This record gives sequence, structure tokens and C-alpha cells, in this order.
Amino acid sequence: MISFSELSNPIVVAILLLALFIYYRLIFAFIVRKERCNRALGFWQQSLNLCICALPLLGLLGTIMGLLQAFLAMSQGANIQGNNGLTQGIADALFTTQLGLLFAVPAWLLFSLVNRKLNSEPHHAS
Repeated sequence: MISFSELSNPIVVAILLLALFIYYRLIFAFIVRKERCNRALGFWQQSLNLCICALPLLGLLGTIMGLLQAFLAMSQGANIQGNNGLTQGIADALFTTQLGLLFAVPAWLLFSLVNRKLNSEPHHAS
């Protein structure tokens, strides 16, 4: 479960919003009738692929930001014990990586299914 403190991280918010957009478009394209699939996804096909690829990269950006936070805390004398900047930075780093991959991998699979649906049908003139 995502806590309120994690929602204060702009990378987490960006991943969640981008994933919401991606899944909305993919699910819409997946559930429309077969003959409408081309119109439902056609315009967004390349953009969705790029957005899906951005999810793990946003997670990596969050990892870098979390590790920088941890190193900053270490440079200021923080230790491993207790709830401090060091442990919070490491937790943020791991969480954003996990979140980016958690949304990207199923999105790639769903994108592949939608593309297969799109490419397996004869194209009708509208």
C-alpha cells in the first residue's frame, strides 16, 4: 500500500499518473470491438510504447534521487540505526525502482496483446 509520505515524492506521483494514462489507453483499446481497435490505439501506439519505456526510467531516476538523499545523510553523520535520512533515502530508492517496474512489465505484456489484436485483423476502410 502506498502511504501519504510516498505520495509526497514527485517521482512516485509521476509514475502513478503516467501508469494511469497508459493503462487507461491500453484497456480501452483492448476491450473495444475488434474492428475499432485500430482507431482506438492507432494514434497512441508509438506514444504509448514510449510512455511504457519511461516508467522504469522514472523508477531509475527515483533510485538516483533516493541514493543521493542517503549519501547526503551519511555525509552529515547519519548511521543505520533509527529512522533517519539514510534509511529513508534507501527506502525511496528501492520503492521507486519497484514501482516503475511493477507498472512497466504488465503494461508491456498488455501492449503486446493489443498489438497482436491490431495486427491479426484485416483492415476495413471506414
